[in-house]
Amino acid sequence: MTAVATGRGLDLRREPLTALRAIDFRSADRDYWADESAVHDRFVAVWAGLDDAAWRLPGAAPSDAGGPDWSLLDHVAHVVDWHEVATVYVAGVLDGGAWPSAADYGGGDFDTFNETRRARFADLAPAELRERGAIAHERFLAVARRLPLEVIRTDDAWGWVHQVLHGHALDHLRVLEPWADALRQRQTRNDPFGPDPQPVRAGLPSAIAGFWSDEAVILGQFDDLLSAVPEGDWAKPTDGDWTLADHVAHLAGWFAIGADALERHATSGVWKEMPPEGLDLFNDRQVRAARGTPPGELRRQYATGLDRLRSAIRGMTDEEWLDPEGFSWAYEDLHGHVRTHLAMIGPWVARLGWPAPAKR
Repeated sequence: MTAVATGRGLDLRREPLTALRAIDFRSADRDYWADESAVHDRFVAVWAGLDDAAWRLPGAAPSDAGGPDWSLLDHVAHVVDWHEVATVYVAGVLDGGAWPSAADYGGGDFDTFNETRRARFADLAPAELRERGAIAHERFLAVARRLPLEVIRTDDAWGWVHQVLHGHALDHLRVLEPWADALRQRQTRNDPFGPDPQPVRAGLPSAIAGFWSDEAVILGQFDDLLSAVPEGDWAKPTDGDWTLADHVAHLAGWFAIGADALERHATSGVWKEMPPEGLDLFNDRQVRAARGTPPGELRRQYATGLDRLRSAIRGMTDEEWLDPEGFSWAYEDLHGHVRTHLAMIGPWVARLGWPAPAKR
């Protein structure tokens, strides 16, 4: 087996997928479980920073069985489903049973079998699916690790174990990595992945309820992101010029600006003007002024500004909600803004806990 075929020295978390797909994972030279861990890290990082609307957007790939196009949620649910299915049949093998036959699944027509199971997951919220996936992955690993590696590498077992683990993940990453990257670019530009969120009078109560429902999910995601980063890493550069501390300071500053705009309008009827020097220069100056602020103080400013902006939005009149300028101050400075930065820094946070790049 050549070094190229076995892929010695390749960093599976970071190398191009074409390099990973050329590896002979069945080779006895491979550390099978280290490979699985690396590919799984890469798989769960694919959705980093994406909001719930991004998960449900169709177009990731066409259905192989003539159904509607698959979304990110469909792809992830399919991987989760096979972890759950495989846990049952591997446990059966460990109890003395035989490996399954392709005929056991849609008569051997896996495309149709997989299509019929999409509905089982269609109503799951992305957070529920992620939690279910983490549980299913650990359960399958627990039973699969009871199989000797020489058994996993046999013809009878290989397609039923490896294909559900990193073989399967790599198949779907080929579709999902470019799809998720494109979605993050759109989310960074504040594409709502659906209808314009600006309310209209006929549906105002439901629009306001939806605004707060979306806000709770997106701010919860951002809080989870911040909690995952030790304070010692807040000053590290992310995927752009800014550090995590810069992003938090920027959001906190705009929470306060948005709240001030809404509070002033409530008393004066006049909307606040945008910074005369333009947003780019203003944001640069704002971030530079905040540098050196300890993470604990940034957290306090973020929480204080968020509470103030939420309060100001709750005080908006119906006419302010319907006014595009009023809605912009609410949406663009609350979760519309946060989801933009979630997409910017989510992948960086996902990679932060990875082992350092392998030395070549």
